[in-house]
Amino acid sequence: MTWHRSNVPIPETYVAALVGAAVMHVVMPIRLPLPAGAARLVGVASMAAGIGLAAWAVASAGDADVESDSELVTSGAYAHSRNPMYVGWSAAVAGAALASRDAWLLVGWVLASRILHDEVLDEEARLAARFGNAYAAYRERAPRYLPLPEH
Repeated sequence: MTWHRSNVPIPETYVAALVGAAVMHVVMPIRLPLPAGAARLVGVASMAAGIGLAAWAVASAGDADVESDSELVTSGAYAHSRNPMYVGWSAAVAGAALASRDAWLLVGWVLASRILHDEVLDEEARLAARFGNAYAAYRERAPRYLPLPEH
């Protein structure tokens, strides 16, 4: 199996959230008022699921460079979400915030997720311009982030 190494790193916005939260935790630690055991269990599960999803997305992309918009990847993890790497890393960082009960990391996660959403919207416009009808059909099949249950 081949893969493109630029598909692997955590998005820079989440790295900034992790670093910023670590600094703020040293300056003024604030714990979320959650039961430690339950928060740790849910957080670790979310981290594992998120890292697993991100790894599946990397494997699904193969040797395509998803950052360059050179190829439209629609199979594997991308058949279920148009942004499985972002969803995976988001779940991992949210899980870390829960597992550590760190309020600063939760705030960083919210801010990073908002910034990444704007990047996703820009990326969608580029992909629509580049791939036209193929991307429009893909948008109909796969949700932006997570599949929602049918009513």
